[in-house]
Amino acid sequence: MTTDPPSAPSTPPPEELWTVSVVADYLGFTGESATGSARRQLSRWGIAARSREPGRSGQSLYPAAQVRAAHEARPGRGRHGASRTEGGRFTASTDT
Repeated sequence: MTTDPPSAPSTPPPEELWTVSVVADYLGFTGESATGSARRQLSRWGIAARSREPGRSGQSLYPAAQVRAAHEARPGRGRHGASRTEGGRFTASTDT
């Protein structure tokens, strides 16, 4: 009678982390202030950096899953307060 060796404890896969530059690209920020805009948006959402890249110029690393979830939950662009008809078109406002 043989017994199998005990199974090794299952380790969860490593969490995907994005630099602030990758977050800025994902959110669509461009230009010189893109990383600053991304940092401000992450702060508004309450997403904190998990760690930093090594070295003096290392960027902060943010959890990709939280960034994706917060970005998908953002309200879309559109006419604020306007109602839509069945076909999706905006109707004229009757409020005067």
